[in-house]
Amino acid sequence: MTWQPTQEQVDKIILPGMQDIAQQCAGYINELKCPPEFVAVMLRDIADAFEGPLPEGGGDCSCC
Repeated sequence: MTWQPTQEQVDKIILPGMQDIAQQCAGYINELKCPPEFVAVMLRDIADAFEGPLPEGGGDCSCC
């Protein structure tokens, strides 16, 4: 069974969270004067950290 968010979670948490992350990344691009591809690599590295098994101890985010 695969987890699926509720419509309320999508509307109130997921979409606003994605918009916040996108705005933050646009700010990094402007501040660093770097190409968007650099931020894309950063985001992929973060995503990769979440795709592996959780470290011992559960919810610790080792990517941050």
